[in-house]
Amino acid sequence: MTEGGWLTKDLPSLADRLNTRWLVADYEAGDMMVHSPFMIHAATSNDNTEGRMRLSTDIRYQLVRDEIDPRWADHWRPGDNL
Repeated sequence: MTEGGWLTKDLPSLADRLNTRWLVADYEAGDMMVHSPFMIHAATSNDNTEGRMRLSTDIRYQLVRDEIDPRWADHWRPGDNL
């Protein structure tokens, strides 16, 4: 999203412009975060001295009568813009 200018790489100025703030937490292994799909979210570099990795998943729900968005009907691959 930053490539097209939709967001910015200067996150403090974005928070100032939107009159809001970024929230952070000291997460530990086993913690889980759930948020609205409309929330802007990000993660920092995963630099763990013990070699642990971060695992994330994207689980979406929709009404059974809604048409399936074709973008979500295929396996993820690098560069697919999802």
